[in-house]
Parts: sequence; structure tokens; C-alpha cells
Amino acid sequence: MDPMLIRFYIGVFSISVGFGIMTPAVPLFATLKFSANEWELGIIGTLVALPYFFAPFLFGKMSDRIGRRPLILSGILIYLITSFMYVLSTSLNQIAILRILEGISFSMIWPSTEAFVGDVTRCASRNRAVGLYSVAWSSGYMFGSMAMGLMVFFIDLAQLFFVVGLMMVLGIAAFFSLNINNSDPEEILTAKPYRSLVIAASYVMLMWGFSVLSFFSLFPSYATKNGISPSVIGYLIGMVGLVRTLVFFFFSRIMAVMGSATMPIGMALLSLSMFISWAAPSEIGLFASVSLLGLSLGLLYAHSLVLMLSLPSRGLYAGIFESSIGLGELLGPLAMGYIGFAVSPSSPYICLSILGGASSILAFLFITRGQKKRFKIS
Repeated sequence: MDPMLIRFYIGVFSISVGFGIMTPAVPLFATLKFSANEWELGIIGTLVALPYFFAPFLFGKMSDRIGRRPLILSGILIYLITSFMYVLSTSLNQIAILRILEGISFSMIWPSTEAFVGDVTRCASRNRAVGLYSVAWSSGYMFGSMAMGLMVFFIDLAQLFFVVGLMMVLGIAAFFSLNINNSDPEEILTAKPYRSLVIAASYVMLMWGFSVLSFFSLFPSYATKNGISPSVIGYLIGMVGLVRTLVFFFFSRIMAVMGSATMPIGMALLSLSMFISWAAPSEIGLFASVSLLGLSLGLLYAHSLVLMLSLPSRGLYAGIFESSIGLGELLGPLAMGYIGFAVSPSSPYICLSILGGASSILAFLFITRGQKKRFKIS
């Protein structure tokens, strides 16, 4: 493997460990230090997505002009400063501002790192590169959350933010050493719109973000009401990340088998997963549900990213990719949370199942239309 890609994956893993530590640490910190209630925690959790549904598009387009590395390093530096500022915060209002800064930082980092993968790989090797890139960030998040659970027994909660800062420093060191070149400027200027592909991939990632954050926001309460213990809930949530990471690792082989059918299959699996959560909320049923959910999330994310990176203006399209996720994450918990409150705790899962089934049909129609166009051209 290219040594530059190895350093790149190490950098992605390092910062993702920091992000993984921060994910449970911030709500816990807000609860213990400022006695935040559920409504306040919900607002704090949503604020990251507030800039994330438009800023990735802007920063992704900017990376096509000024380069990937300046935005990656700037985003990591902002996150480094933000992590230290949590220790100095004195109110929930300040926590809220810091969460928005986190969203801006993510908006600078992720479109540029994704575009970099497209810049340095050819079509033949892109599936494997995207899979390994996805393994790097997914395993980093998993390791970070697990490490936070262990470290909190030995160090003060506030000191976790310094550990996050250390991971950002390691990330800066890894990315600073890379020679990150953009796509050819002429290629960017003459890029075709590829509207149908962009619309399809963007819609899939909107549904991805919608489903992911809805599930993670509502599932712990739903499982508890169905008699599942907190420890088992933790294992179930961890299973989503584990299966997703395994899919990323074997993605190039999976694509060789599934090909263009990956998108509708992924949506069908999402629909089936949510249906099982609604119909069989037992330990066995939920284990099957989260396993299928992790499989679906891995397939949809990696395949949609490969499609976007096949386009010339990679920073722009990676930004659209991430903005679609941000919009879904902004809308999902609000819509599904309200339905769960107004109807029943199980109703969001049947709604997500119906949405996934309808999206699977739409994805199939998109593929069929594309194949007909290619046949006519040939």
C-alpha cells in the first residue's frame, strides 16, 4: 500500500478517536457539571448538525480551489481549541456555542478527506480505498467511545478533553506530512453536472443521516421500555458500529458481487432492520435488527461515497454528500421524536421501515433508468 495513504489513514483514525471520545463525553459533562435535562441535552446534540447541512457544501467547494490540506488542518485546529474550551466553559450556553464550532470543524474536515481519497486513487482501486478510509474513521469512533468508558474510571471527566486535544495533535502531525494534490483544475472547470447520480446519492445519504441519528437518539429509551438492560443496550449499539466497520473492510469484495444493486439492497436491509425493531423488540430481535442496520449503513455510505468521488469536482460533491447527511441528521430526530411522542414509542421504527422500503424502490428505478440510458448509447 502507498505509504502516503497509510499516513492518511492513521491521521483519519487519530482524529476519529478524539471525535469518538467527545461524543459521549459532552452530554455526560453537561449533565454532571450543569445538571442539563433531557430537553437541553437534545438541543445540545442537535446543534452539531445545524451548520452541517450547509457548511460542508461550502467548504468542499472551497477545497477544490485552495486545496485539501489547508481546510483539513484548519478544521482539526478548530476542534483542538474547542476541546480545550470545554474545560473552561461555565454555562450550557457556552456548551451550545462549542457544539456549533464542532459542526463547523467537521464541515471543513470530512469533505476534504473524502475528496483526497478520490484524488489519489483510480476507479479500479477506489472501492478498496474508500472501504479502508471508512474503516479508519468508523473504528476510530468505536475505539474512542470505548476508551472514554475506560478512562473515566481513572481520570477526571474534564481531563478527557485534553486527551481529545492530544489526538488532534497526532492528526495534525499525520496530515501535515502529506503532499495533498487536488484534481486537475481544468477537469474541475469542465465537470458535467451528473444530476441524476448526484440526486440519487444525496437522497440516499439524507435518508442515511435521517435514520442513523433517529435510531441513536431514540433507541436507548425504546429498548429500556421493552425491558432491555443498559449493558445490553450498549452492546447492541456497539454492534451497529462493528458490523458497519466489517462491511467497510470487505467493501471492495462486496461491490464485486453486488455491483450497482448495492444501493437498493442497502435500503431494503434498512427497511427490514427497522421493521424487526418494531415487530420483535426482544433481545434476539433487536440483535438481528442492529446487525442488519450496521450492514445497511456500511453498504449505503461506502457505495454512495464511491459514486460521488467518481465525479471530477470531488471537493464539491463530497461537500454535497456530507451536507445531505447533515440535513438528514437535523430532520430525523425532530420528526421521529415527535411521532414517537405523539403516537407511540414504537411508531418511529415502522415509519423508518416504510421510508426505507420506498427508498429501495426509488433506488431500483434509478439503476434501471441508468442501465436503459447506457443501452441506448451503446
